[in-house]
Amino acid sequence: MRTRLLLCLLLTLCFAGCKAKKPAVAEERYPIEGRVVAVTPAEKTITLDHKDIPGYMKGMTMPFNVRDAWVFNVVHPGDTVHATLVVGEDDWLENISVNQSGAQAEQSNTAPAQTPKVGDKVPDLKFVDQQGRQRHLSDLRGQPVLVTFIYTRCPLPDFCIRMSSNFASVASLMKASNPAAYARLQMLSITLDPDFDTPRVLADYAKRYAGTADPEQKHWSFVAPSSGDLHDFAGFFGMSYAAQNGQIIHNLRTAIITPDGRLAEFYSGNQWKPEEAAARLAQLQK
Repeated sequence: MRTRLLLCLLLTLCFAGCKAKKPAVAEERYPIEGRVVAVTPAEKTITLDHKDIPGYMKGMTMPFNVRDAWVFNVVHPGDTVHATLVVGEDDWLENISVNQSGAQAEQSNTAPAQTPKVGDKVPDLKFVDQQGRQRHLSDLRGQPVLVTFIYTRCPLPDFCIRMSSNFASVASLMKASNPAAYARLQMLSITLDPDFDTPRVLADYAKRYAGTADPEQKHWSFVAPSSGDLHDFAGFFGMSYAAQNGQIIHNLRTAIITPDGRLAEFYSGNQWKPEEAAARLAQLQK
């Protein structure tokens, strides 16, 4: 009996020791140098116009995660940054050094000087939608509106592409689970690139993202304001955006507006969940 118990114990220990563990993703490190274009402490990112990273990627302008809080106290647009790019399950910059040149990056169209508060009255906005219709945000009064900022040429999966995918998820969720709320759903994707994003360009973009979620595009408008109107409206949400090397470098702002035109929810960055936004929109329709 003791022999059998001992054997069972040994087998159990053997299986436990031999159980496969999920392999960790091997981290790789690359030196990186770039000019600071934008600093976004709330999202813990700095955007760099960086040089080629040999063995990894060509030079471009893109945001990078930064874990060291001190960086945001010293770095400014126009500074030069040398760092190590860590590539693994998450990508971030470490071993950061900052050369404070004092030079300014190309001037942003807006400065994120404020964060709007729930209950604030949202300014009206005049725009042209993907069907070429002249409209106002106030035309949508009487129903809640989900609003975000994108531009159609954005190449970054965690920025405009993610916002548009999230909006498609919101519409799909409401369409499947709450048809009554879906019937009153209104969503607005506002381009930061109105000179390029004409109604025709926006219509093509709309087909890519609203194709199944809102095939008749009754609930989701892709719109282009004038540059001046965009400046003022985006400033209310603390949007920062600037043209750099053929891209528009910007932060992320998404909001839900109440049926009477006030701010109900404000999302900074890309961590908001479509299911939470869908639930809040449905709640505001009651």
